[in-house]
Amino acid sequence: MSEFSAKKIVFAVVSIAIPSLCVHFDMGEALQASGRASEYIGLIFSILSASLFAVISILGSPSMLLATNWRKSYLKAQTIQLRLMRLAYLFVVYLIVLALLVVCEIIKSKELVDWYRIYDVLAFASVFAFIISLWLPFEIKAIQVERLEEEIRLRRDGSK
Repeated sequence: MSEFSAKKIVFAVVSIAIPSLCVHFDMGEALQASGRASEYIGLIFSILSASLFAVISILGSPSMLLATNWRKSYLKAQTIQLRLMRLAYLFVVYLIVLALLVVCEIIKSKELVDWYRIYDVLAFASVFAFIISLWLPFEIKAIQVERLEEEIRLRRDGSK
């Protein structure tokens, strides 16, 4: 299992604090006033969700289980399942942002002024999702390095 570290705790606090500050400084109101910002948010999170879907597909491939015996494959599968679960949660966060974006556009078009606070929720979710996405390139790099090292090990052991 994953253990708590100081880095993870700091990252969690920052991931909540920065979006909270954005809401405090009326980023939701700015989103409501600007149509272009909503377009950019939709574009960014559509691209991120498509990319993440590809990563999940690659990571979930049985070819990731390159270990030579069933016990090593089983242990490796557990690690991969944990990675997949974290990525799946991130994918759900992206979908929530996109759903909030649609809801905000409906509220704006119907001029439901009493519901304009939903833009604060969109602002928080967008900034939060972006911040927690910052680890994604490092996760992808780690996956690739792990695959390469495993392939090199298999070729080295097979050449003996």
